[in-house]
Order: sequence, then C-alpha cells, then structure tokens
Amino acid sequence: MKKPILVIQMQRMGDLILSFPLFLWLERAFPGHPVWVMAEPSFAGPLARLSPQVRYFSHGQEGDLRRQAFHLVINLSHRAQSMELAGSLHCDALVGGYIRDGVTRIEGDWQEYRASLTHNNRHNHFHWADLNALGVIPRKIMEQTRWPGPRDMPRDNRHIGLFLGASEPDKRPSAAFWVELIEELERRGFVPVLLGGPGERELCREVLRLAARPVASACGSMGLDTFAMYGQNLAAMITPDTGPMHLAAWSGLKVLNLSMGPVHAFETGPYQPGHVVLRSSGDCVGCWRCRFEFPRCHRHFKPVRVVRVLEAMLGRKGKLTGLRLPGLEILASGRRDGLYDLIPLSVRPKAGQKLSAYWQAFWLHAFGLGSRDGCLTAAGNLREAHEPLTRVMAVGALRFFRTVSSTPDPRRLVREWDHAALALRPLSGYAAVHLSNNDCSPASRRRVLTLAEEHLGFLRQE
Repeated sequence: MKKPILVIQMQRMGDLILSFPLFLWLERAFPGHPVWVMAEPSFAGPLARLSPQVRYFSHGQEGDLRRQAFHLVINLSHRAQSMELAGSLHCDALVGGYIRDGVTRIEGDWQEYRASLTHNNRHNHFHWADLNALGVIPRKIMEQTRWPGPRDMPRDNRHIGLFLGASEPDKRPSAAFWVELIEELERRGFVPVLLGGPGERELCREVLRLAARPVASACGSMGLDTFAMYGQNLAAMITPDTGPMHLAAWSGLKVLNLSMGPVHAFETGPYQPGHVVLRSSGDCVGCWRCRFEFPRCHRHFKPVRVVRVLEAMLGRKGKLTGLRLPGLEILASGRRDGLYDLIPLSVRPKAGQKLSAYWQAFWLHAFGLGSRDGCLTAAGNLREAHEPLTRVMAVGALRFFRTVSSTPDPRRLVREWDHAALALRPLSGYAAVHLSNNDCSPASRRRVLTLAEEHLGFLRQE
C-alpha cells in the first residue's frame, strides 16, 4: 500500500465541510494513496456518511499518527496542538503551519498567503475551499471538476427552512427579523420551518415566543446527518453564513445566504454553483471584524426583500437578474477558470470588486498558476473603469518598493504592514508574513522586492 496522505482539519464544522472538495481532489491527484483526516469527532462522526470516503482520526489517536510515515501532510488548522502534531510527523512533504523545536513555520506559498488574510481579507477573492487545495492539487484537476447545482423541487413544495443561528450574533439576523420573515413567508403561501442545532435552542424559543403562534420547528432535534436528509424535502433554505449552510449546499439543498456581519462571501459563501448570496452593497462589506457598535450591513436586510429574492430564485415570481434592492446586492455562486466566483445579478461590479479581481490574477501569477497576460488584463480592466484609483495605487506601490529596497530593518515592514493604503495591503500583508516566516532573510527580501516591482509594472502598463 502506498503511504497515506494526512489532512489535519481541527477547525469548526464549516471548515471541515469546505475540506470535502480537497479530499476528492487528493484521490484524483494521488491515486492509490489513502486519505486520512484528523478532525473533531463531534463533527466527523455525524458527517462521515456524507463526506468523501476518507479515514477519520481524533485527538486520542495522535500516537498512531506519529508512528506512521506519510507521503504528504496538509495542516489546515491554526491551533497550536495541530501545528505541533504537524511538526512531529514523518512525511515526504508538508504543507501548512507547523511547530518544530519551538519555532513556528508555514510551508507553501498559498498557506503563507492564507495566513496574510488575518484582519486583511477585504480584497481576497479566493474561497477557503480553493485555498485548501491550491499549491497541492494541479490546477487542471480543479478546472475539470463539475460540481452539481442544487435541486429544483416541484412547485407544490413550499416548505422553506430557516436556519436561525451563526457562530457570532453579528453574523445572523435578530429574533424579531425571523418573526417578520415567518409572517411574510406565510403571507406568500410558504411554510417556514425553523432549523438549528443545540446552540440555536434559546434563539428558537425567543422566535416562537415573539411569533405567539404555532410555527413548525426542528431546532435542536436533529443530528447533522439527519439534518442533511431532512433538507432533501425542502424547496430551499434561508440561512446566515454558518456550517449547516455548507452542509446544505453540499447535499444539494438550494441556499439563499444572508451574508451579513463580519463574513466575506467570496471566502465562505455556498461553494457549489447555483446558490444565491444576498449581501450589503456598503464599502465595508467583507470585513474581518465590525468596527461599529451595531453592524451597519444589517440595515438593508428586510424580510419582504428576502422573500422577493426567494420567489425569483425559485422561479415563481420575477427574475433575479436586474432585481434592484437599494443597499443590497444579489450574487450567484459559480465558477470561473475552475475557481469559485460570485456573479453579480443585480448591480454592476464596483471598484472594490475589480480591484479584488486584479489581486486574484496577481497572486495566481506570483505563485505560478496564472499568466502575466492575465494580470495585465485585470489591471487594464481596473484602469479603464477606475483610472484615478489605479494612479493612486501606482504611487503607493512605488513608495512601498522604495521602502522595501531602502529600509535597513525589514522587521519594520513586518510590524507596520497595515500602515499601507487599503488597496496595497494584499501585498504589504503577504510581505509581512513571508519576511517573518523566513526570518527576514535576504532571499525573502528579494522575493518581496520582486513582487512589488511586478505589481508596479502591471499598474503602469498601458
């Protein structure tokens, strides 16, 4: 038997589900190598029947893993315990973070890039599921993958799941919102069903109390596997960005994602094509942490608007394309060149989206998976639509290049990466991680200089 491949994924439920595509790709890219996965047993147990066929391990089996020789270890977790385990294993190759001899390192360009997104992801257009695989799985395999879209249920099926909760209060609607949405759905002839896990029981009780009438509820009564099976009977599910949303999308249930609070739909939206994302059109959308006392992005989410989107999404009234909801934008999950994409349906792409598209092309080129022509095209599109922004970016890029080339203390760049303009922080943030990860070596400094020079060249190219 060939050596196994180990994926360490000790994060939350949604992170494990977003690793399912990687498990499938590993089977194709490394035929004959068994795929082992270390995951939280509370998630891996109920998801085992729904996930690709891999062998799951938990904390108590670390000794067994240390006695095994691996072909490849991929650590997708940032927990210290996971990084220490990754650093202690015998393997031919390692990708991701690890701790060895008390020193923390990150192996792999894409994993360095991923680390640079902490509090710095505004202009990231790579989905977590794709970032799990980039640098490990050949791009051709990802491009050739065809993911099935969601099921279209018969028109007489009017049952709509409402998943109430999320990992943080700012990422979900209030109880009052859900009550108003229930009323609006019932007014349009739909049958709402409240959904949630053990963590949503209290919120569900509050919703039922405010509703003051019977509403179908399955909150806290189903395990993850049962939840996925139950979803086969629903016409759609309305949900904030949460782990069960990813499970619903994986299992083929049509999802309307209310992307609100400190979430970034390009990173954690429903991964399979054909789902719908409703999010704020405000400039601060996609933040890491909300800087306001109450998230302003919640303001424009109104139940009557959500139901309008749902009816158009189900093909029962109107069309999504061209539907205007001031303060909100409607997007559909899809694919572009084998990578996750969100397709605008209601508004034209703003400057931030074209800027993010440029940075996506830049990093693909920088890490050997994209072309120089792709960068020039993306820069040209940005320049054509937003020439003043491009000029400002070029000035900032020149200053950054001069700072990198002249500063006697590169650790200053590591400390002060967030002093750069927002449009430049994808580069300054990555530079900080790369320099730190390589102890500010001359080679790492040359690498940062090369990236800065290329970026400046793309912006100045006419």
